[in-house]
This record gives sequence, structure tokens and C-alpha cells, in this order.
Amino acid sequence: MKLALVPLEEWERLNEQLKIHFDLAADNSVRIYKGMAHAVFEVGQGTAQFMSHKRSFGVVRGQTPYFESLLPYFYKEVYGVQPINHQALTDPEAWVSGLKKDTIFVLHAEDHPVTGEIYNYDRLDELLNEKKIFSFRISHFRHNYEKKELRPYSVRMCYLNNDLAVAFCGERYKTPSLIAPQMSWHPSQILETVRKIHVSPQDQALVENFEKSFAEIAAPWFASPTARLYDRVLLRFHDVNAEALLQRLFDHLQVDPSKYYETLDTTNLCRWLHFKTFTSWWEPKPSTEDLASLLVIDSGWLVTKDFAKILKTTYEEIKAEQSW
Repeated sequence: MKLALVPLEEWERLNEQLKIHFDLAADNSVRIYKGMAHAVFEVGQGTAQFMSHKRSFGVVRGQTPYFESLLPYFYKEVYGVQPINHQALTDPEAWVSGLKKDTIFVLHAEDHPVTGEIYNYDRLDELLNEKKIFSFRISHFRHNYEKKELRPYSVRMCYLNNDLAVAFCGERYKTPSLIAPQMSWHPSQILETVRKIHVSPQDQALVENFEKSFAEIAAPWFASPTARLYDRVLLRFHDVNAEALLQRLFDHLQVDPSKYYETLDTTNLCRWLHFKTFTSWWEPKPSTEDLASLLVIDSGWLVTKDFAKILKTTYEEIKAEQSW
């Protein structure tokens, strides 16, 4: 027999332990969630309920999938949703000054979950804080390399893995939690998982040189200089199937099947099975050909002996087989 209850204080205690682990300032706080979608829901939906007298918010779209499931409810409830495509947000001052007076928060992302492209929205965050509008921003990977000082009205939601995310909260964020305390958390296991989170090394020269070395057989994702994280190589092999290439590469590298896709991945639909994984949110929308051909390589592989040689040999094998 087991009581169908969870200790309600467990989540709060875990948050206090995480605050120590992440070495947060005394006036900041941290909250842990069961993945990024859960974090966005709790932070966004919770704040809307807590400040129900305000009926508008802004969202910068085209950078992350994690805002999409939050929006239908607000449209249905006739909130003043103020969307802007990230490509159109060239003048933060003008956009923020045009937000409705009852705007509660703005959702935006610091980086891209696939390509690692960086979006410089520090000025946006500053302007929102000046107007006492909450700045809810997502970091998929950037937080691993840049620890930012939190302004009072800022909440930085950070991806840890597919099962865990944390929100670092500025001192003015006091929204009550929704369902997180009612969940089972196993603090010791989670703390151990957080300590072991894999962080890829950043090395701009190594990544750029590796991408250039494949110029004859693969194109880099970024055709022009772009602010990005240099924790990954992005190559498009347009004349082979990237998933077939990746599976063969796993074999040649003798990667444990339980570790597949952790440090080598692809956007090929044989891997993901559904266009919506990418096309429902990504702007500008990637072509089917680009998705099918993209290989994403953790920078840690670049110092592995003969990795480049093995990758080229694998490519040649797959190309020969596809040419029948």
C-alpha cells in the first residue's frame, strides 16, 4: 500500500538547493519544471491568472516551438496577443513603446534550439523592465556559456534536457506556482542529473575550420556571418539522406545505441517523422531539402581522432549506395 500523495514542500526545498548550485544572487530565485513546455506554461499561464486584470501580452515568434501551445488559450479568451516575427523586430524601442498599456509580459528567445543562432535582445529586456513589463525569455543553450544578471522583471527559462528546465527569476517575479508542487520530484536524483548535464565546448575557430574543410561535399547552414553558439557544427549534405548518414556514422563510431542523438543529430524527417516538429514555428521556414540534409555535430567530436576522416568515408559509402 502507498499513500497517493506527494510532499508539497519537496519542490520548494529542491528550488532552494538549486539556487545554491547555480550560485544565484540573494534577491533572485529559481524554479524547476518538467521540461521547457512545462516551464513556459507555469510562468506564462500562471502570471496571466495571477494578474488577471491585465489582458495583453507580446510574443516574438519564429525562434522556438515552446510558445506555440500557450497561445491558443489566450486567443480563445480574447487576450490582446501582440505577436511580432523576430525578423521584423529591428527597433525594440518602437515596438515596446507601441505595446498596450495592460501588457503583462513579453515572450522571446535568446537562441535557436537547432542552429544555436543568437538573438541579441538585451535592449528589449531592458526596455521591458523600465516599463515594468515582465520579460519572459527562453535560453535553449546560451545559458551554458553566458550567465546574465537578472533584471527585476526578467525570468530566464533554461533548457537542461528534454525532461527538465529551470526558471531563473528576477526579484519582482512573485507569481504563485500552478501544479509543480503537486508533482513528485526526487530531489537527490534531480540534483545529480543537473550536475551531470552535458555542456559542449565552444570553439569558434575549430567549428568554422571544420565546416570549411567539408566545403566540397557539404554546405554550412549559415551562408553569411551570423551571431551563433560555436558548440555545434551544422552541415547540409544535399546529395545524401542525413538520417542514413547518421545511422551509419553511429556504427562506424561504435556509439552506444542508448546514446544515439545526444551529440550527433539531424533534422531529417526519417528521424522526427513529422513536419510540424520544425515548420509550425521556425521562421523563415526551412525547406524540406534543408531539413533532410542537415547534420548537427557536437563540437566535442572535433577533437576525436580521425572523426573528420570517418565522416567523409561514411558520406562516400552512403552516396555510392544511393547512386544505384
